[in-house]
Amino acid sequence: MKQFYTLLFFCLGMMFVGCSDDDKNEPQLPGEPGTEVPDGGEFNPENVGLEYDDGTNCAFNVKIAIDKEGWEMRDAEFFKNRLKTEWDAINERFNKLDKQGALKRNYVFIPDLEDIIIYENGKDDKGNNISKHWDVPVDHADKIDFNKFQCLVVYDFVIQDFEVGKGGGCGDDGKGMSNILVINPNEENVDKFYDHFDETKAKTIASITHELGHFRGIWDLYVVNFNGKNNPINGKGFRAPDGIMNDNTYGTLEECYWNEYELLCLNANLSKKEYRLWDSCMWEYFTDLIEVSVTEDNKPVDGFKLNFYKYESGKINPVVHIAMDNEGSIIRKEARDLFWHGSAKWQYYSMFLLEAVNANTGHKGYAFLPYYEPHMQGLKDKCETPINGKSIYKMTIDCKK
Repeated sequence: MKQFYTLLFFCLGMMFVGCSDDDKNEPQLPGEPGTEVPDGGEFNPENVGLEYDDGTNCAFNVKIAIDKEGWEMRDAEFFKNRLKTEWDAINERFNKLDKQGALKRNYVFIPDLEDIIIYENGKDDKGNNISKHWDVPVDHADKIDFNKFQCLVVYDFVIQDFEVGKGGGCGDDGKGMSNILVINPNEENVDKFYDHFDETKAKTIASITHELGHFRGIWDLYVVNFNGKNNPINGKGFRAPDGIMNDNTYGTLEECYWNEYELLCLNANLSKKEYRLWDSCMWEYFTDLIEVSVTEDNKPVDGFKLNFYKYESGKINPVVHIAMDNEGSIIRKEARDLFWHGSAKWQYYSMFLLEAVNANTGHKGYAFLPYYEPHMQGLKDKCETPINGKSIYKMTIDCKK
């Protein structure tokens, strides 16, 4: 994982990181209190519960938690005022990042500023100090209405020495309520108040917006970015398209945007609440078949061998994962059988390098197959514009002399 500015975020493995056919709605900017709902009334935050979707707005109640050390260094009004300003900006950014006008709903995130949870770190069974950010849903369950709140955001303003180097990100309480941790775990911040509201250094608005992308069911795109020096097969690197879930999270609103894939995920998930929504979205809307056509000099070959190499731990594994032989020029593979390697929805590979070998000439061709391409095909075929029959992601590999 990587550090963005001074605010570190990453998805923790075991914890973390429904479709509508309605016509697309013109995106509404947050902060417009008169936003109309389809029944002719006005949007009322008091009516927002789990999976709230009125056809115009997807709205979510967000529970806030703050570390005891940080809370005691400021007063309640300091936090309330700055949290309101910050979340107004988060709402604005989340919606305005849709530069294509493709979102089917306006998104409204409503922080609870009247009943903020104050949490403390603790000790393990051996008496060692431990962080308790991720345990807030359990330790403070009496302060959370689980029939109302769909997301929890935990702020750590004053880190302790045992928290140095431990990052944040987006987790899950095990029942579909996301748990986002905001923290700067750098050593120089120990026992000091780190102001997550200071946008000149913290970039918290952009960071939380990225994590809300996970909350709404999008996996990180940057996980497949790598340098060609880590590819022993053909020496080529790879980079996913720019987007909020890739490396370009922290630029200005004018510079950043939700890309096509991210928008498709948002439109598929809408206000859905589900355990590790990014994984269930991947499974539910993945394409059914991968179809590979092999050519040489752009002409169909008469027989080929197709080798699949796994991308893992930031590099291409040189051991052939799957080998397939074909007598014609086109072959198909069950998509989930290729990408998933276990029974759980989160057990999938992020990318393959495909190597095609012309059976007659021995010439080779290569192509990357990152997870988001067959997923995007499935999102289009199963949600955006539903089709009859199976979804098929098609790709072509051209062999070279």
